[in-house]
Amino acid sequence: MNYKLILLMVFMFWGTHAFAVSPKSPHGANFKVECTTCHTTDDWLKIKPNGFNHNKTHFPLTGQHKMISCKKCHTSLEFSKAPTQCSACHTDIHQGTVGKDCERCHNTSSWIVTNVKRIHREAGFVLAGAHATADCNRCHTSASSLRFDNIRSDCYACHKDKYDATTSPNHRAAGFDTDCARCHSMVGRNWLSNGRGFDHGAFPLTGGHKLDCIACHLNNDYSKKLSTDCSTCHSLTGAQNAKYPAHATKFAAFDCSACHSIQAWDAGIKFKQHDSNFGKIYSGKHKGKWSSCTDCHTNDANYTAKCTKCHSFSTGNLP
Repeated sequence: MNYKLILLMVFMFWGTHAFAVSPKSPHGANFKVECTTCHTTDDWLKIKPNGFNHNKTHFPLTGQHKMISCKKCHTSLEFSKAPTQCSACHTDIHQGTVGKDCERCHNTSSWIVTNVKRIHREAGFVLAGAHATADCNRCHTSASSLRFDNIRSDCYACHKDKYDATTSPNHRAAGFDTDCARCHSMVGRNWLSNGRGFDHGAFPLTGGHKLDCIACHLNNDYSKKLSTDCSTCHSLTGAQNAKYPAHATKFAAFDCSACHSIQAWDAGIKFKQHDSNFGKIYSGKHKGKWSSCTDCHTNDANYTAKCTKCHSFSTGNLP
């Protein structure tokens, strides 16, 4: 027999045999895992309990996913067809009101939500102050049916009744903004707690001006526009001015802020214009030589400078 013909018959037999013993994998053409990783040589139906490491895939088995049967997710032998979205296996009991990203609230260990504060913070509504212990159903009125419909997050949406009922001052009559956070703080335990944050504009309520509103807005009348001039509240005939009579005379030409700060009337009094208009006392040889204005000035209506308290002109020797 021809040698080449014999060799051709051998190759044909080997190829046919190899095809017969190497059937197509039931797990799909692209499944690259070695058979013995999961199966035993005794019986294909016997699966090794710890053969395949699922944690090396893009879907590691954690929490309660460790305890369920493989067939719950892999309904066919083509494992790549198993879905990875939570909604594919779990019914959306929230009826689409919170989206499909279940992992925002839940984890594989339990359906119980343990990160409520973080969820609200990421949504832009921090659960601080009284909101930290508030009943969820007061805002999420549909929560009893497990729906979390999108709700308004502005204060007025929930606190309209308090806005309308407040009479001291009457918010509605005064035309107050319905943005409650302009005056009240969410961090407080109640409406009157510290942390009121009203933006007072060009007249900041700091230092000595950090007062109750009614100290300036008499009779809770907020419709009247108040002057920002110091003399509106600080009269030139008051007790402070009786202590220093020059307030009603020489000092009247200057604004209060020329000497005083809003921290306190007596703390850190500085008349910086003295150096340019009346002689250097904050610089030059007089710097550090005095501690109070009355060290050089008489405390009367004329506020006369008494240089001779320190300088002796008779000798001609000046310090």
